[in-house]
Amino acid sequence: MSRIVLKCTSISNEGIGISTYNNLPIYIPNFLVGEEAEIQIVHKGYQKYFGKVLKLLTKSEDRVKPECNYFGVCGGCQLQHMSYDSQLKFKVNYVKELFESYNLEFPFEDIYKEERPFFYRYKVMAPIQENTRGFYELNSRKITTIKTCLIENMLAQKIIAKVLEFNLEGLSYIYVRVGKHIDNILLTLVTNKEESIINDNQINILVNEYPNIKTITQSIKKSSSSGKVLGEEVKILYGDGYIKDSLLGVMFNISTNSFYQVNPSQTEVLYSKAIEYASLKEGDLVLDAYCGVGTIGLCVAKKTSKVLGVEIVKDAIEDAKQNALINGVNNIEFICADAKEFIRNSDLNFDVIFVDPPRKGCDKEFLETIMNANIKRIVYVSCDPKSLVRDLDVLRSKYDIKKVSLVDMFGNTTHIETVATLVLKDKVK
Repeated sequence: MSRIVLKCTSISNEGIGISTYNNLPIYIPNFLVGEEAEIQIVHKGYQKYFGKVLKLLTKSEDRVKPECNYFGVCGGCQLQHMSYDSQLKFKVNYVKELFESYNLEFPFEDIYKEERPFFYRYKVMAPIQENTRGFYELNSRKITTIKTCLIENMLAQKIIAKVLEFNLEGLSYIYVRVGKHIDNILLTLVTNKEESIINDNQINILVNEYPNIKTITQSIKKSSSSGKVLGEEVKILYGDGYIKDSLLGVMFNISTNSFYQVNPSQTEVLYSKAIEYASLKEGDLVLDAYCGVGTIGLCVAKKTSKVLGVEIVKDAIEDAKQNALINGVNNIEFICADAKEFIRNSDLNFDVIFVDPPRKGCDKEFLETIMNANIKRIVYVSCDPKSLVRDLDVLRSKYDIKKVSLVDMFGNTTHIETVATLVLKDKVK
């Protein structure tokens, strides 16, 4: 294929350098703005090219040597070749450009960085092929074998390596959740088999070597067509089936299927900022939509009079109720329902709604339901700025965007968490 000299003019939101060749964009990994390099064209797609760097001729001041030996092959950390400060600037500019693309005001306050953007993942989900763990390669379903990951908790990695010594048949993923504030560990083996793939002797070996493993489960995935990693059924093989951890002083039970953020330290920063943005006062009635196991709602409850948490997943609601009990929180109620249907059928006047949806964001019907209910303040926590700005574009007809902050929970990757606060416009109050 052709070899040419090109200069990088911009970076995509996936962290891939962009140049121009034959009046078309060419996408080149590991290429920073301002750099010039000898490039090999590896593929021509529709109205674009794809290339790779053969030799850097000039280097950006933002470039650093990646600490990970697998950078450029593993698709997990796209920005390790950028200094951490330049990563933060990249993320702020990315969100800013998204706001501008919708002609939205961007009242940016701050970006909250990691103390050190390594070993922050306390939830580790390792794909297993032929009794070897790895990561998916960039833009591929092919797995690259790895020995050490620089963003995963080290103890979790040691446990995964120990499990692989048993050469368990039918193992597709190993999931390890390590408590940040409470020294206990959840180990889950994901299989397509219903029978147990690990015996009592092997369990004893694991627990003796790693006594902080308090529970071991087997997640049985019956449908290979499902895009989810975890299966439909969970068997408890050892312990009670859950571990505990605390968040902003609130205790939580965490089971195999519980949603609980991967980076506990930055989650506390994120939720503290969300609570600050809510401007809660005594007497406020708060709705926690997409409440999951009650993480935001329970952290908010001590700041106001009454909180209602709504979630469509029954198991999550049961976990949330249990979490309220173990914390002795009496001013919160958890309801299993579709959030928009709950709001429509309720005669309550909510002062604040917390919205923390999955990556796809909120559907338009839900947003219209919020607007029709004239809820005074919205605190929107987002894990995908694209869906955030799309949703803010719908809400701005009745709400003003007051503040936006970013929390870097995923250093060395392109991902960023955003929290925004919106206030009902005076003319529609």
